[in-house]
Amino acid sequence: MKPLLINNLDFAKNQDEISQEIDVKNCERMLDLLDVGQQSPKIIRYTLMGVASQFHLPSLALHVEATLPVLCQRCLQTMELDFSLDYAYVIAETEPESFEGDEEVDWLEMSREMNVDELVEDELLIAMPLGPLHEHACKPLVKEDVEKPNPFAVLRDFIK
Repeated sequence: MKPLLINNLDFAKNQDEISQEIDVKNCERMLDLLDVGQQSPKIIRYTLMGVASQFHLPSLALHVEATLPVLCQRCLQTMELDFSLDYAYVIAETEPESFEGDEEVDWLEMSREMNVDELVEDELLIAMPLGPLHEHACKPLVKEDVEKPNPFAVLRDFIK
């Protein structure tokens, strides 16, 4: 699927809005973190809106909805993580000083060809937990105690 490229400054100034879907299998950087075996196709839905001057600068608002299959790190069974994420971005040539240290608003550099799909994938990668676990108490994998023969047992006969 061809990536969606926008001029982010014009998009914000024109207050455009798009709603798209991305197949998880097209998110190559995220595939290693997911369990996308024989399950039904997973879709990431997002809405990107341009805002002319929410922060006295051209801005973008991104909303992402996704349910992604991952492996529980305790029991190694597939589980689904639900995401509902909201982001606000300021578009500028350089990072505005007034937003340094503000965790509510991110800065995006002006771009004539910003890849929206990559932006969505980036935000999901950042939001993904390092070690996902079931919310309920799942059973951890138990290592079976199998008695192995001692490889040096045959030498015991030589000592006598």
